[in-house]
Amino acid sequence: MLFSPFFRPEFTQAVARVRRDVFVGVIDGGSAFLPFQRNFLGLGQPVGGPVSDYHGLIAPPDYRGDMLAIMRSCGLRTWCFNHVPAQQAMFEPWRVIETESPVVDLDQGEAPGSTALYADHRRKRRRLEREVGPVEVELQSTDPSMLEFCLEWKSAHYRRIGTPDLFLRPWARALMELIALHRKPEFSGMLSVLRAGGQPIAAHFGLRSRNVWHYWFPTYDPQFQRYSPGILLLLDMMAGAQKLGINMIDFGRGDNDYKLRIANRRVPLIEGTVVTNPLIWSCRSKLTQLVKAAPAIKSLLKPAHRIYMEMDRVAKLR
Repeated sequence: MLFSPFFRPEFTQAVARVRRDVFVGVIDGGSAFLPFQRNFLGLGQPVGGPVSDYHGLIAPPDYRGDMLAIMRSCGLRTWCFNHVPAQQAMFEPWRVIETESPVVDLDQGEAPGSTALYADHRRKRRRLEREVGPVEVELQSTDPSMLEFCLEWKSAHYRRIGTPDLFLRPWARALMELIALHRKPEFSGMLSVLRAGGQPIAAHFGLRSRNVWHYWFPTYDPQFQRYSPGILLLLDMMAGAQKLGINMIDFGRGDNDYKLRIANRRVPLIEGTVVTNPLIWSCRSKLTQLVKAAPAIKSLLKPAHRIYMEMDRVAKLR
């Protein structure tokens, strides 16, 4: 389950270059590692905070350890997580919500997505070519100005939907620019651009870790929204991925419609908070048992938890 580029040391090193609160716990003499961020109160979060789409222990599948002892040795009172692979059983006592990351497995025989999906977007592509001009796709752009386009469009999108703009934070913008300079198969920034009539109308900045392409920051020029340029670019990414040695596109956690329509596999994830205070841990454990035993309570708790996680995400943007 450590296939994600977020588990690569290059990701942690990049975040550490733009933030001062990044640490790595070396466990059992290097048998396992826990990258984390920690504030002066000992409250922890994953490296990269709101931009981290996978996190947890970097360890062999059969590794077992004392999570509370690990936390204390790292100087952590709490560690909030929302993208830990469900197979990491050490986090199970602190699981509150189960979720998943939709994935496109390009090694499966049939093309991901429905026939109707492809037919609809072929029509939109032809219309785009008629009304705007020839469509071109660049899967691996190294043009810094195109990264700037991508980040500006994403910031404008955040403003339109009323979400705090991640890229107003200097560390987040600096991180994207730094990762864009990594261009090795084991870890690289991947900037893809869709142009029509010579002008860029959609872009995506993601991460690569060997054969895995993580779908991270897709965006587009809203004046071309009727052509669904973001999906057009994604379909071209899927069509060209295997020529680049990539056989998986991971969308990250979320139930966006396009993810559900295209994904052909799911990676189970869990969310929760590890706490070291015995009293808080006991109360949380009883609450978790209650939630597991009562599906109705779980269904009521999940929206509240989502709101809490969003508030927590906003707080972590600092």
